[in-house]
This record gives sequence, C-alpha cells and structure tokens, in this order.
Amino acid sequence: MAYVPFIIEPLIALLFVTLALFVWRHSMARIAYWTCFTLVFLSASIGWCEWLLSLSGNRLPYLIGTWSVLSFASLVPPLLTAFVPRQVHTVLGLVVLFLLFRRIWLFLSKGERVPSAFVGFPKVLGQIGAVSFFISATTLTLSYALSAGVGVPPGSMLGGMLLFPALLCVPWAFFLTELLSFRRAPVEREA
Repeated sequence: MAYVPFIIEPLIALLFVTLALFVWRHSMARIAYWTCFTLVFLSASIGWCEWLLSLSGNRLPYLIGTWSVLSFASLVPPLLTAFVPRQVHTVLGLVVLFLLFRRIWLFLSKGERVPSAFVGFPKVLGQIGAVSFFISATTLTLSYALSAGVGVPPGSMLGGMLLFPALLCVPWAFFLTELLSFRRAPVEREA
C-alpha cells in the first residue's frame, strides 16, 4: 500500500502535462504570467512581513512548504544562496519589491494586465515555471493525501524535484518581463 503514490504520481504528472498543453493553446501566457506574479508577490509579502516581525522579536509559525514559497521572490536559486553575499541578496530583493509595486500600480491605475514584454525568453521561462509549479503542487498534495493513515511519512521526492524548475524560472520570468517592460510601449487594456 505504501508504493501506491509511486505508481500514481507519474500518471498525475501525465494528466497535468496534457491539461497544460490544452490550456497552452487558449490562454497559457496569461495564466503563466499571473502565476509568476502571484508566486513572487506572496513570497515577497511573506518574506518582508517575517522580516518586519523579526525586528520586533516575533516570528511567524513554521508551516510545511514555507521554504519553497519564500524562495519565489529571490533571483538567486536556493542552492546558491550560500555563495551570494547577503547585501547583494537584499538589493535584489528590494529591486523585485520595487517591480512588484510598479506592476500593482500599473494594474490599478492604467489597467495593464499582462505586459507586452512577456514574450520570447521570459514567456518560455514563465510557462516552464508555471507548469512545473502546478505539477509539483498536485504531486505533493496527492502524495500527502494517499499516504495519510498508512503509517508512512508523507513527502514525495518527485514532487520536490519538480519544484526546482519553478524556483528558478518563475522569479526570473517576472524580473525579465518587468525590466523589459520599461523599454516597451504599454499595451491596450484587455477586456
């Protein structure tokens, strides 16, 4: 019974790849960009709130998966953070925060939803990151659900490994899109 998740996980991954290919034709760019924006926004919000709380001596409670959610606002992949100086990491975080505030302002004031700069390489990064995030989230959720009550500790190597492309592609897709949107003319409002 403990081996059931290992049989079902590839089938679920195949189902999500099929679903992703179907969605790809319709509005994959829009879904990919808003997935990138949402993950970066949640990560930056939680990270800066945790930092502000730590200044007052308080801490947020530890939740499973917090490390992966907090990694989406960082341009430095989690495996390389030990090699990057803290000041560089902080400056990159502030740049991402500025770009987030700029995108929120453009959305609220001008109604600009998906930037015209979300084409080419940033779009490919965003689509790879969004698809791998959705597949990983589904795989992890199913592995927790299927291992509940079996006596086997939950967790999935496959789900965790599928999250690595998302941790690299999502922040860079958002960052490159926002940097390139400084040079491009704004797009007309979407309906």
